[in-house]
Amino acid sequence: METVHQLRVSMPDIEPVVWRRIHVHSRTPLSGLHAVIQVAMGWDDAHLYEFGAQWETYGHNGHEPSAHTVAEVLPEVGSGAGYVYDFGDHWTHHIIVEKIHRPAPSTCYPRCSAGRRACPPEDCGGPLGYERTLRAIRARKGPRYRELREWGLHRYDPARFDRDEVNRGLSDPGSIGYPEPAPWQRAVVDLSGYRYPGESATAGQDVDHPQAGAAVKPDLPGPAAEVVKTLTTPESPPGVTDAVDSVLDALDQVEKARALLGASLRAEQARTGASANELAERVRGAMSRPLVLKALRRSD
Repeated sequence: METVHQLRVSMPDIEPVVWRRIHVHSRTPLSGLHAVIQVAMGWDDAHLYEFGAQWETYGHNGHEPSAHTVAEVLPEVGSGAGYVYDFGDHWTHHIIVEKIHRPAPSTCYPRCSAGRRACPPEDCGGPLGYERTLRAIRARKGPRYRELREWGLHRYDPARFDRDEVNRGLSDPGSIGYPEPAPWQRAVVDLSGYRYPGESATAGQDVDHPQAGAAVKPDLPGPAAEVVKTLTTPESPPGVTDAVDSVLDALDQVEKARALLGASLRAEQARTGASANELAERVRGAMSRPLVLKALRRSD
């Protein structure tokens, strides 16, 4: 059965973190995943690259990336890998499998469903050079700023991200200079029921596809986590942006759980005639007395 990998690709050495959520056919070769990452992040594919996963490396210093697929290297939800682009600037990316799902109807893959912030400019000197670039743009003066003006980068906006623009590039490789079929399509063009190239990408949809099956189970990264460590800086707390996203997601889940609990409380009161105080005592810790009263007053 054909499946799709939902991957989160992030750059941990930059704060706020630059990240993308991409969906690729599971049988896409790593060379194709490299090309997808280049388009999704906004790189120019002008330098060498390398993947690291499961104690192996793939790319210019390792195994042939076109001979290994995403499903092989990232076999389950929670699997992780490192990806380094440009051995000079050493742009490090973390790749985590968030979900493995069936292809959605009338959807063109690969696609980008979410992301944040612009990719750093090529050849700006790595994370430290990127910080210098941002300082120069903010200051709008000095030798670094004059260089940026000469290169046409003085109007660079680090907060810019256009998901539709990314998906146009992924659905129409010729528009961004890739041969057709593009590297990410060659291994899957005859495996999917979707028209390549030129079919419009589906963008702006929430990602909530069905799971591929029971064989895919959530798990923490195993040996791949060690490879990521070798390709990146030592482990550190998540960036503020990622932490905020996690908190907001958690609060959303809490609100949904409390709404379900409120419905249960109303049903319990209707069935047994229990008082609000009795019900508040039963759910103490999960819901405060004011919230219990509010839930009981609510009518479905």
